Amino acid sequence: MGQKSGKKQKDFTQLLDEDINRLTKNTSYSREQIQEWHQGFLHDCPYGKVDKKTFIDVYKKFYPEGKAANFCTQVFKAFDSDDNGFIDFVEFIVAVNITSHGDAKDKLQLAFEMYDMDKNGKVISKEYKTNYLSREIKTIFH
Repeated sequence: MGQKSGKKQKDFTQLLDEDINRLTKNTSYSREQIQEWHQGFLHDCPYGKVDKKTFIDVYKKFYPEGKAANFCTQVFKAFDSDDNGFIDFVEFIVAVNITSHGDAKDKLQLAFEMYDMDKNGKVISKEYKTNYLSREIKTIFH
């Protein structure tokens, strides 16, 4: 009585060998590059994850004239692949890889996920006509 379930909480500050192996297989980064990215990520996100508010605040610093809140909400949803309310290092590095090194198919998938605001697997006219995404998504392809 009084004990929590036996399920162990993941320590998001730790980069496990299985994470590195998965990332080296699914990104263009080497083991050393992943470890370097991880150190930088922990410097900026000491708990090993970033929530939506922090994500938006950081984006606003780089693009103060943009509509950061709307755009970042959609980007955040696309990057938060397990839909747990934060972006961990693995999700972050996969997203960076897609936007920096991904092929057209990967980038189109990311763009689709950003337009599919309700995550129902379809993009309807209302979602597509959201202008703040159109301009921002163009940057993914350059």
